[in-house]
Amino acid sequence: MTIAVVYVSPEGVVLGADSTASVVLPGQTGKGGFHYFNHNQKVFELGENSTYGIATWGLGGIGPISYRTLIAQLADTFVTTPPTSVQDAAAKWVAKLRPEYTAFLGTQTRLQTLRVKPPFNLQANPVDPNARSQDEEKEFASLIINLGVGFYVGGYHPSDRKPDAYRLWFDLNNVAPIPQQIGWWNGDGAPNILHRLLNGCDAELKAAISASPHWHGTPADLDQILAQYVLSHPILPIRDAIDFVHACILSTIKSMKFSSFTQICGGSVELAVITTDRKFRWVRHKLWDAAIVEGEQAWLANRR
Repeated sequence: MTIAVVYVSPEGVVLGADSTASVVLPGQTGKGGFHYFNHNQKVFELGENSTYGIATWGLGGIGPISYRTLIAQLADTFVTTPPTSVQDAAAKWVAKLRPEYTAFLGTQTRLQTLRVKPPFNLQANPVDPNARSQDEEKEFASLIINLGVGFYVGGYHPSDRKPDAYRLWFDLNNVAPIPQQIGWWNGDGAPNILHRLLNGCDAELKAAISASPHWHGTPADLDQILAQYVLSHPILPIRDAIDFVHACILSTIKSMKFSSFTQICGGSVELAVITTDRKFRWVRHKLWDAAIVEGEQAWLANRR
């Protein structure tokens, strides 16, 4: 999992993400479960000397081919067939990723086993013996989410220098997503902390209140109450937008650290900015020896 954030300012686009990658290990006695690496890269320049960038969250890879490689291959095609807009760059990324992602889903045997079964139906009479059980229905829904991957594609086209960004979400039911334009800012992956902090409530808490027998109002009533506690702000200058994205990611990392939840977000915060007068630039980016330095620092600390 991840926390990824994008901010679209009149001055440019900011992309940011944490650095934790979670890998599922084979289950064995006393072993198995998730293993975490804190030096993954989730923000990329789309090409070299480019006006486009990509941030990702969700599924960390699709088999033996990395997103880094696929993004580089897409950038190679821009040399002869450059995108006509940020939206077109996002659409070209969909076209590039779709066959690889579809092939990857085909290798997920448990997903495909459950997929061919009719859905669970509590009201069915008689019960279809070939349908998914209630537990299998939950497992199927979980697999769809866990095998999903999202991307922000942002930047500007040199012809107009207009900052723009789009959201893409790939899963079993949406292998060719239509790019959705980001109006201002957006957070994905593990955004609950952001929504609680900025909006006073996240989607799960809101749903729990609405479903409670103690709540007798309408959804509009609840929205009206929550709107009073939204931490709104004006559209920010680009440096403050960078600070906002960094604060969103860091607060999520720290909240996960000081909670009983698994550490699905962590590592260093990576930030990139594409301003309307310049091309892609790193604000914060890990050096190639980041994992080595971390190990050396831990070794030195233990010697004190």
